[in-house]
Amino acid sequence: MEFLVQPCTAESRRILARAEHLLIGLSPWNGYYKPHRIEALVDWACANFASVDVFVPGYEAAHTLTAAGFEPREAVHRTRRAISRLRNPAQRALRRAGIPNPGARFHSWTQLANRPPYARMLERVHQAYRTDEAVRRACRLTARGAVLHAAEREPSERQIDQAVGYALAELPLVLDGPAIFGTESSVFVYHREMDLLDPFITGRATRLRPASGQGYAVVRPADDRCVPSHRS
Repeated sequence: MEFLVQPCTAESRRILARAEHLLIGLSPWNGYYKPHRIEALVDWACANFASVDVFVPGYEAAHTLTAAGFEPREAVHRTRRAISRLRNPAQRALRRAGIPNPGARFHSWTQLANRPPYARMLERVHQAYRTDEAVRRACRLTARGAVLHAAEREPSERQIDQAVGYALAELPLVLDGPAIFGTESSVFVYHREMDLLDPFITGRATRLRPASGQGYAVVRPADDRCVPSHRS
């Protein structure tokens, strides 16, 4: 499968050309991420970058479901099942690429919370959420979209409060991949533009900036005719 790569900024284009490290974000409950597409994406990444990591949400994804009205037990069950459906094809492709321990390249952000660079950036993210309106708006817009998708109705502010941890936990990975994964540069890729990244790509965020060497790109199959934008 061929992929189209669209760097999000001029700096991202320069970082992308280094082909040092690619970070792939996968979303649960997203029909785009079918097993064959995940495998093809990871195959392509491993063939074109020196190092590849894949991440999925951690337990915060269950909070999104409870905010949408699911019982906690059911929310946890659905989250585990959805993440397993992402993990299996990603690890098959990593193994096929010759990576000896593919499990070490597949992460949830709950697992990454044990890494000091992630924990430090998460603290900065929470501070920016409290003090930077552009960051706060992007995080809440992301949480709103996630709950709306799960509940199929407009969420309340209380529901958004309950689900916003999903966006906050994701931000360290897309703001400082180089520190978290021990690389000089890193490109975070997703299949469409994300509201969550908008204040950082456009520079509207005043209290938080992407780390040096952090890039962004939209990557999608060349035969995709239409990919929705600005949904995370």
